Amino acid sequence: MLKKFLAKFGKGAATVDLQFENRPYQIGEVVQGEVVIKGGEVDQQINQLAVQFMMTVRAKNGQSVSREVERIPLNGSFVISKKEEKRIPFNYRIPQALPLSRGPVSYYFDTHLDIEGGVDRTDIDYITIGASKEIQSIFHALSRLGFREKSTSGKLDSYGQEFEFFPTQLFADKVHELEIRFAYVEEGVKVWMEVECRSGYGKIEAKREFVLTKEIVENEDKLVSSLEKYIAEAVQQPELYKQPFTYPTYQPHHKGSMASGIGSMVGGLAMGVLGGMVLNELMDNLGVDEMLEDAAEAIGLDEENFDLAGMDFGDFFDEN
Repeated sequence: MLKKFLAKFGKGAATVDLQFENRPYQIGEVVQGEVVIKGGEVDQQINQLAVQFMMTVRAKNGQSVSREVERIPLNGSFVISKKEEKRIPFNYRIPQALPLSRGPVSYYFDTHLDIEGGVDRTDIDYITIGASKEIQSIFHALSRLGFREKSTSGKLDSYGQEFEFFPTQLFADKVHELEIRFAYVEEGVKVWMEVECRSGYGKIEAKREFVLTKEIVENEDKLVSSLEKYIAEAVQQPELYKQPFTYPTYQPHHKGSMASGIGSMVGGLAMGVLGGMVLNELMDNLGVDEMLEDAAEAIGLDEENFDLAGMDFGDFFDEN
């Protein structure tokens, strides 16, 4: 009787542990593992076993907001006997349109064991989400051209996730910054590239929008050559590339649906997962950051070494 009483408060109760290979995972990859449930000192009725895949967005001042990306139910009602061990298979495919793990963006699994009449048990496991093979190939090609990813790369906005690079070799005297974002299309990878060109009058922005076919993405030399061509054309005649980008737009859907007009874009699911909640909870720190960035640029400070008071989330919180 005493053991049953104590188990209701968690002492001697069943435990839960999600186990999977601890390594970085690519978007679109399947996480395979198992949930291990160990019975405690008494038999207990379990109402439900489920795993929540969570996204956390964090500001530099320590403030953060976590939201559920998806809930994965694994088992309904069952009894876990005293000292019994149950192993339940776990498989989850990481959505392709999620933002990659960068600076303010991180992920974890929250495994929840709902115990009837007792304290529920949980298990937290962090996971790193990296670029797909195709996007990683593009990053590598940019590296071969002398571009390095900035420490502030990976900002979120209403279209998804933006990656920022600075030149160190070939284009160092012609390009100030390269901003790029991606979407998966039938032909391969669609690219939106903004080249901030250096000129005698300051900086000129050139916008390139193109598709890298599967054949090009899979051939490293062709990929490097194609990216070099698009960047060089922008640098040579930036005035020809002033047209606004034709981004798809986010369309809210019913709760539980992950579909959207920007679902194919890397980071496109961020609006569906976070939405206005993040706007309300993190907005207080963003205005100061933008002023600091503007001030740094105005007096010629290197933004890579400029310490901001809070994390920059780009245009993610702009009201339309």
